[in-house]
Amino acid sequence: MNRLKILIVEDDLVLAEQLREELANLGYVITDVVSNSDDAQRAFKRQLPDLLLCDIGLDNSKLDGIGLVDRLNKIVRIPVVFLTAFGDEATTERAKSLKPAYYLIKPHNPVQLQIAIDFALDNYTRNEMADPHHSLSFQQPPPCLLYSADDFFFVKDGYTYVRINVADIVYVEALGSTVRIVTDNNSLVFSTNLSSFIRQVTHQSLLRIHRSYLVNSHKIISFERGRTFLAKKDEKVEIPVGQTYREDLQQRFPRLLAD
Repeated sequence: MNRLKILIVEDDLVLAEQLREELANLGYVITDVVSNSDDAQRAFKRQLPDLLLCDIGLDNSKLDGIGLVDRLNKIVRIPVVFLTAFGDEATTERAKSLKPAYYLIKPHNPVQLQIAIDFALDNYTRNEMADPHHSLSFQQPPPCLLYSADDFFFVKDGYTYVRINVADIVYVEALGSTVRIVTDNNSLVFSTNLSSFIRQVTHQSLLRIHRSYLVNSHKIISFERGRTFLAKKDEKVEIPVGQTYREDLQQRFPRLLAD
């Protein structure tokens, strides 16, 4: 589990430092703080962030923020929050083709910054473009605190989003109205039931083997009629197999047949 990584592109050095401090206080990892498009492209390639905070108007830069994001999108698409002092139609029309995840109108406060990140992940996950007018007034954050992509998802742990790669999951255990997500090195309790988690995080390696357990099939080292064993770092974990899930478990794996 890794904290959400953010790259800041802002040519106002005072504001850039304010953003760095606010994001650090919220628990996020700052990959870099840069002030122009050339440095931004180098920083982006050096360490891929999970989210980009990008000023639209960049002085002394070959590309403005919109041109920069267009260039970075050709490398890989990530959620983008445009920082701008301008909510005018001409600016937002130029930005629309890039499907930004959210806008943060200057000046801002830490609450607005956190809400912008909430909505950016929500819009990006649902492949929706941000409405610039939405960020012009105070908004409540979206209700969903789990945002899933193909091979990873973000869970809000306190005030901070952490990234969990599906490949790192050993198992997910139902605990009433919450689930416990267990990886090789950590565990995290998230407020949702197991059925809801399965609907939100769909991945072919995740297999439900019990009403209370979802396991990573790549972590299975052996199984028998009523139990399966998973590799968790240097130990072996036993998980029960429910009777109604046994056939699904057996069909998941190819078997050698005797002559």
